[in-house]
Parts: sequence; structure tokens; C-alpha cells
Amino acid sequence: MAEVATTIDEQIKLLKDRGMNIEDEVKARENLMDIGYFRLGFYWFPFEKTYPRKNKRDHNFKEGTKFDYAIKLYYFDFDLRNLILRYISRIEVNFRTTLIYKASNKYKEDPYWYINHKYVKSTFIDDNLFINAIADVSKEAVIKQDLKEHKRKYAPAWKLIENLTFGVVISLYDNLVDGGLKHEISKVYEIESPNQFSNYINTIRRLRNSCAHGKVLFDMNLPEAISSGPAGDLSTRKTMLFGAYQVFKYILNKVSSNRVNDMIMELKSSFNRTDYQDVKDVIYNNSGFRENNI
Repeated sequence: MAEVATTIDEQIKLLKDRGMNIEDEVKARENLMDIGYFRLGFYWFPFEKTYPRKNKRDHNFKEGTKFDYAIKLYYFDFDLRNLILRYISRIEVNFRTTLIYKASNKYKEDPYWYINHKYVKSTFIDDNLFINAIADVSKEAVIKQDLKEHKRKYAPAWKLIENLTFGVVISLYDNLVDGGLKHEISKVYEIESPNQFSNYINTIRRLRNSCAHGKVLFDMNLPEAISSGPAGDLSTRKTMLFGAYQVFKYILNKVSSNRVNDMIMELKSSFNRTDYQDVKDVIYNNSGFRENNI
């Protein structure tokens, strides 16, 4: 059966027919026009009778479900994304700086080591995604001026890599040929295994992308489980938000212990806000957090 677009009035009627209590329809219309029915669906999903089943759902709600619950869950998620993204930026800058410094000083004779097949895997250098990333950065005013002024095709690593996306920088690390160099970088964060570090930094990348692109955070499910390591034993929470948080907190602590303390205080404040108490159980159950483990 083909899906068809629905009006706000039709959406409200559908929700009420499925058992949702909408106490203020005027406000509900504003929310639906502001946030959207489809996006809000991720936040009332936990209140469906068949949750967490994703197939053969009848979309009927548990008794006592209020429209306001989904709104509160949405704004908790919104606040959490903004908070985490702010602190992840510290990791992003630090990791980028570490990679540039370690590799550029190891390969002093070649300021363009990032496109040297001796130092970076050919499959990565020749990939269109990396080629296009370099081309895009080279169009930026500062880099474009640098290329023109020095009459060269590529900018030195410490200039160009500074402007690459977090994801591309991580991929560059993953594709370094010298395992010793990768180990030297991972040890900065007190991780002996480059593979372990790669798992951690890619987990942070996924968390960062979820925050930056407005994806659902409280109910996130990582595509790759977090491997056991210094961030602690995550048990059954290796693909949940709590697991990603533990990794993020561990790496941030290696960058700045003061920022970790600040972040923990803000996060506790978010979890304890009276606005979110009606959805507290859903937040804890779906995210993997517990009352005393932030």
C-alpha cells in the first residue's frame, strides 16, 4: 500500500486513534509543524505497545502515553547532542594536531607525506573520496592563496590536514603504512593497540556525526561494537549510547581532565532536570546509562 502525505489535523487524529493522549492540541500542532511527524516518531516509538519490535508494528500506544512525553524526550536528546558535540570538538582538534605533528616530524623530508604511497596506503590515496577532499580544501581561500603564493600544487600537511573533516583525518590515520607511527599516536592517549585506538576514535566519529546531523541519540545503536579496552567493561552496552559515552569520556580525559569534570557536571544536570523526569526511565533503559554511572 502506497504511503500518502497527511495534514497536521490528520496526524493528530491518527495519534489519538492509536491511544495517545494529546492534552493541548494547539501546542501539538506547533510541535508537529516545527519538528515534524516523522522525526517525532523516533521519540514516541518507545511508548508503543510492541516496542522495541520494528517489524509488524501496529503503532498503538501503551495506556497513559502523552504526546508531551515524546516532546520531552526530543528536547532531552537535543540538549544532549549540543552538550556532547561541544566537548567532542576538543578531541577532534587534539587528534588532528597529534597526527599532523607526529607524522610531519617523522617525514620531515616530505611535507606532502599524506599523498606519498610510501607512507600512506595507495588504496586510500587513490580513492576518489580522498582526492575530492583534497580538491575541496584546496579551493578554500587560505589554502588557495598559499598554493598561489608558493607556486605549488599541494599545501604542506600541517596546512591541508587542518582543513580536512574529522572522518577523513581518522581514515588517514587508519591508512598509515607504518604501524610504529600509528602506535606512537595511540600511546598519546594511553592505548597500546592501534586497532583498539582506531575502534575508539571511530566510535567518537560516529557519536560526533549523530550529534552534528541531528540523529536520535538516546536510542542510538552503533554499527560496530566497541572493543574491550581501557574505557572499561561495557558488557551488553557495547553498541549503546553509554558505551560511546564511556569511550568519549576516556579519550577526553587524556586531552583535558578539567573538561571531563565540566562535561560530567553538565551531563548530570541534564539528566536531573525536572522537565525530563516523566521520561527518565525511557532515557536510562534505552541509552544504557544508570543513575550513578555518568
